[in-house]
Amino acid sequence: MPSASVGSELVAVLDMGASAIRLVVAESSVAHGTRLIEEASRGILLGRDAFSSGSLRARTIDAALAALDGFRQIIDRYDVRRVRAVATSAVREARNADVFLDRIHRRTGFNFRIINEAEESRLVFVAVRHALVAHPVLASPSALVVEVGGGSTSLTVLRRGEPIRSGVYALGAVRLRQQLELRRHPHELQIALLKRYITNVLQEIRLEMPLDTITDVVAIGGDVRFAAGQIETADEDDEPRAIGRDDFLAFCGEVERLDEDGLIERFRLPPVEAETLTPALLVYRSLLAETSALRITISDATLRAGVLLDLVQPGEAADDAHFDAQVLA
Repeated sequence: MPSASVGSELVAVLDMGASAIRLVVAESSVAHGTRLIEEASRGILLGRDAFSSGSLRARTIDAALAALDGFRQIIDRYDVRRVRAVATSAVREARNADVFLDRIHRRTGFNFRIINEAEESRLVFVAVRHALVAHPVLASPSALVVEVGGGSTSLTVLRRGEPIRSGVYALGAVRLRQQLELRRHPHELQIALLKRYITNVLQEIRLEMPLDTITDVVAIGGDVRFAAGQIETADEDDEPRAIGRDDFLAFCGEVERLDEDGLIERFRLPPVEAETLTPALLVYRSLLAETSALRITISDATLRAGVLLDLVQPGEAADDAHFDAQVLA
């Protein structure tokens, strides 16, 4: 049975979002920092229920429980004693969230905590700052950090690495599909509805975020990481990846022309990922187009990375009292 080395500890983080439940197991030590041991993910569209009917259906709950049973086995195999589990927008908005989380706790022992939008933004920022600690984008006079999730889009404006504005908007990929009832319409109309909705929300964002002054864009999230993997660049081995503005916009245009079946065939995507790719990339594209950034920097930072840092390096988050105040403001 795998176990932690001398002087270290194995920890695990569970992240239950609108489109997937994800697990990361890591080894933490004072001497060597944090090292990832294993990652796992199961596509469960909790947001499909929460954003349409307001409740999680029995079938979706059963699928989530089955996924968590598997994660429980992984965690037990490593003999992990410290586990932190968080749930975001889909569970946060479900009327039967308490019943759902109680069933999870009784069956698996996992005690999920629903985090609010401010806490979610803080943890994402902690992850981005850690991932880009030596990157020149943190020295930019005006950078925008964007994460398009299943339930919402999180935006943070940085001035030389310090957050000055933050906001969360109802532009999640799963939420858009459900609220616009895209399955009922042909592909061309789906794209038109998505663009119209995104444009309407952008009008609100412009009032709160100085998008026209942004010179650098940092994007995180599974859909944009997938896009970066498909776009050929001269520096493909660099981390984080920097994609030219025109190259990124052109790839988004290619994706826009394909329906879900076309995406599955073209990119060999699982159906769950094919559902979220187009709405997510349309949001990223629209936000990039509002800025003067010549490239988009793709970071591997994630919410669960922020939760992991918060778990093993609580001081990392304690320095961000000013950020908490900004989020609350």
